[in-house]
Amino acid sequence: MTTADTDATFPQPRHSPGASVPNATGDMKAIYQRRAVRAYEDRPVSRGDVELLVDAAIHAPSAVNCQPWAFAVVQERGVLARYAADGRKLLLSEPPAIEVAESGLPDMDRLRQMASGPDFELFHGAPALIVIYATSIDGVPDCFLAAENLMLAAWTIGLGTCPIGLARPLFNRAEVKEELNVSREWPCALPIAVGWPDGEVPPTSRRPALIVAWK
Repeated sequence: MTTADTDATFPQPRHSPGASVPNATGDMKAIYQRRAVRAYEDRPVSRGDVELLVDAAIHAPSAVNCQPWAFAVVQERGVLARYAADGRKLLLSEPPAIEVAESGLPDMDRLRQMASGPDFELFHGAPALIVIYATSIDGVPDCFLAAENLMLAAWTIGLGTCPIGLARPLFNRAEVKEELNVSREWPCALPIAVGWPDGEVPPTSRRPALIVAWK
């Protein structure tokens, strides 16, 4: 199919946070309208909706179709609260715990300052958390593709999501993996908060694409 054959309206680049939503359809609309949601309604996400998101995730591409992912779903409020508190302690410990020091998180000082605020909640009050684990070390990039599928699928049914990179050190801890029935050899790729958005989330700015070669 050529560009002329499709009925999709492809958006022009927009980089202003006040720009209107591009006039796109289908998957393109999901890409441009998805937001990181950090405020959620106090209502649960159904098991069927979680299964739909996971099914969308496993349809992501992977190297030689190896599908190197596994999923841990946390919806019990008490467990979510405990993990949120434990993850915050990890970030704020002095000296930082090895899981934090070696996590590769950028701008650690700024992130720790944010986590020290009185209103900080690691999962933003979301009623569900889906943690994606890579079943091999080199499978982490494929898990990121699965995560994007999951977040776009969530948008299509009205759910909000937020990737919680700050929680990766927590979910790489041996005792947490044991509790979640996860192999100690599997690295945590990305925890994702899931829930019903509490209000509208405005668009954020995007810098123009840095295209360094076009030959």
